[in-house]
Parts: sequence; structure tokens; C-alpha cells
Amino acid sequence: MAVKKKAHEKLDNKNIQRVIDALNGENPITKKEACGMLHINYNTPRLSKIIKNYREEIAYRQKRMDRNRGKSATNDEKREIISQYLTGITITDIAKAMYRSTPFVKSFIDNTGVPTRVTLGEEFIVPDECVKEEFKIGEWVWFNDYHPNVRGGKAGKIVKDLTSTSEKAKEYKCKCYSIHYWTPIVWQEDFWAPWWPGAKRWKGHIAKLSYEIGSIQHLIDEYGLNEESL
Repeated sequence: MAVKKKAHEKLDNKNIQRVIDALNGENPITKKEACGMLHINYNTPRLSKIIKNYREEIAYRQKRMDRNRGKSATNDEKREIISQYLTGITITDIAKAMYRSTPFVKSFIDNTGVPTRVTLGEEFIVPDECVKEEFKIGEWVWFNDYHPNVRGGKAGKIVKDLTSTSEKAKEYKCKCYSIHYWTPIVWQEDFWAPWWPGAKRWKGHIAKLSYEIGSIQHLIDEYGLNEESL
């Protein structure tokens, strides 16, 4: 059974492992200090349960990864990797959820023609196979912007041609489009639920020039993705 977590508690795997190492180190810390590192109240039974659950999770994950080792990605896994990556999920988190290694997921993305995200300050270049001068309404595209929710690369859907009213489009002599995109909501106890009960994502919009975006419609069609998965 999973341990219930409060917002201020630091129960991520990395921190729990730090606590375990500190408890078993050459100069072991006390259980009270261990609780302090986890930001939980001093409660030794709960501390033991947290560590026990963590070890069971690690063992289960390793067992699942060993079972998948050497096996090619299934069609369902391919769809999941692409849809998760296009919505902004990191390669590490995708690998963790699928019980695959990070190199396995990265290799699949690199070899499938999925546009890769860029780090802050790195130039965003639209892949050659995704370059187009004009796009259709309803077409799925890949774009980048400085906004935190899309920074590095994001999938979106063209909903309107803004060329006739865009000053930038006239200046650069290209098309301009309005794009809708979706951002997954990260749930935290007592935070999101009162605001958007049952909601799993929210919709944003942005305007982009044609040379700033690339088509990913071929990936949507080939792997049977849809608006609900993106």
C-alpha cells in the first residue's frame, strides 16, 4: 500500500535513498534525524513503512525492467512513448512509468523522427522532414517558446490562420497560425483538487509563424494518436 504524502514532505525516491544511506552509514543518523530529512513528524513506524515501501517498489521495478530487457517496444509502448514525449513528459519519467531504461526510450525517440526538445538557450531548429510553408487547420505541429509550459518543444494543434491580421507575418512574408496545446496537471494533495476537480490537463494557446513550427501530423497518423492522448 502506498504511503500517503503531504505537500511539504520530501518523499521522493532520491531523498528516501539518501536517508537509508545515512541510517546505514559509518556514522549513522538517528531515526529522529531521518524523519527530519524527510520532513515528516517524528514517527518511527511511519518511517519504517516509508522505507519498506520504497524498497519493495525498487525491487518490483527492477523485476519488471529485467522482464522487458532485450524486448523490442510493442505498438502500445511506441504510442505511449511518442504521446508522452510530445506532451512534455521527460524521457526519464517515461522510462520509469514503462519499466524501460532511459537509453531505450531515448534511442526510440531519436530513431523514429520525433522532434527533440532543446534546453534553455539552445537554438530550436525545425527538423527537415517537418518543415512546411503552409499548414492546414487541425494539423498537429511542434513548436518552441519561452513560456514555461512549452519551453524546449511542445505539440499543438493549428486552430486558425492569423496571416491576414499578423504584422509579423507581413514583415517576414510568411504565414501565421493560432495553436492550441494541452498541459498535464500535476496533482498535489490539497492543491489542485479544489480548483479543477477531475481535470487532468488545461488548454493554452499561442501564435506562431510558419517557419517557427514543424508538422508532426505524420506521427499522429502513423501511431494512431489523437487529441485525448496529446
